[in-house]
Amino acid sequence: MALDSTLRTLRATADPTRLRLLALVTNGEATVGELVSVLGQSQPRVSRHLKILSDAGLVSRFRDGHSVYYRLSEAVADQQWVRQVIDQAAESEVVLHTDRQGMTQQKKLREGDAMAASRPDMSHWSEVAGGRPGAGALQEQLDEILDAARHDFPGEFNSSSDIGDLLDIGAGSGTLLQLLAGRARSAVGVDTSREMRLLARSRLHQAGLANCTIRDGDIHQLPFADRSFDVVIVDEVLGRSANPQRAIAEAMRVLRHTGRLLILDHILPIAQRLNSETSGSHLFENQLRTLMQEQGVRFEQCVRFVGKSPDYALVVGRRQSVSTHIEPGQIQTSRNRLDQQPVNSEN
Repeated sequence: MALDSTLRTLRATADPTRLRLLALVTNGEATVGELVSVLGQSQPRVSRHLKILSDAGLVSRFRDGHSVYYRLSEAVADQQWVRQVIDQAAESEVVLHTDRQGMTQQKKLREGDAMAASRPDMSHWSEVAGGRPGAGALQEQLDEILDAARHDFPGEFNSSSDIGDLLDIGAGSGTLLQLLAGRARSAVGVDTSREMRLLARSRLHQAGLANCTIRDGDIHQLPFADRSFDVVIVDEVLGRSANPQRAIAEAMRVLRHTGRLLILDHILPIAQRLNSETSGSHLFENQLRTLMQEQGVRFEQCVRFVGKSPDYALVVGRRQSVSTHIEPGQIQTSRNRLDQQPVNSEN
């Protein structure tokens, strides 16, 4: 790191309030209001300190509805010495420990509000979706699929981020993000439900998964640049899409050339099409194959969950033009930048 950058970082952190703010966002993103509540200081004062941290490149911010969220910047996430300073201070400093307990309480309050607001219609909650595979079954199948993908392109990722940048479309309460964040360089979850985003942020923050971020986004118009992710998961969204062709095309737009597309949904075998009157959010495997082929996606694998989840399946796709014999140096690995969204005011 350049000397001037190091000095700027040290100056920005050489303040008790700013160090407390950094320690709070180390575990995940938080709103200005949450930070104000935990620190017990006025919003103008907290916002002034956050601006200093932002100008120094230590934190980034984005808007979700009426709230502005702050999180540790990607640059700091890559600077282990900064995080080590924060972690060492937190181990011995009672104030920082108390702050983190206070933030946990703030997140739980948000989680309670989200659950209360969603009780009139629980149909979109992944936890209560009938027959959804459990976390253990999902973990096993996802690990097997992603390990195979890593084998196809050896040398692409290091051991601490062996699946690269991950996007979970239809993240819900963040279940898949919690399962995979430890293997990802960065993990982004999008969902159209404000309540689901609040719930996911609470759970991810409590899990200390600071490499995760939750954003408002629709599968038909994702707020990301082309080829931003190495793995894109479409999680129980495609079956409810009014325009599945557009949905698949948009997922492929943000997927890198050698990336994997994973579709988790109610996907019935072809044989059931003539023998069943199933409707609603279910897909049929032959229909999905056709949709993927039309968008230039090769249908590679369909993994079914036996037992309690017989109509759930995990489909794996990849660009039809991709060869498994690409040299590691030829693979695009540019980082996805989520931290450049303009924010005009704070709440």
